[in-house]
Amino acid sequence: MKATEFLKRHEKDKSADERDHSLRGQAKEHAEHPTDIHAGTAFDWEDMERYQQELERLEREGPGAPRAADKK
Repeated sequence: MKATEFLKRHEKDKSADERDHSLRGQAKEHAEHPTDIHAGTAFDWEDMERYQQELERLEREGPGAPRAADKK
């Protein structure tokens, strides 16, 4: 068997081998395809929760409805 035939038969998928597994490559992948927040302070999380609640309220009631903070 020739070497080229052997390589064709037993060669792995090059796309998986060519992926960049360095921290820089992982950061680039995360920047291009963000999925979730992985860090932040407690205050950041509280702000994020309030923001998500406000988005849910806007979905339910619409933009013209008064907020809970405005009702006080």
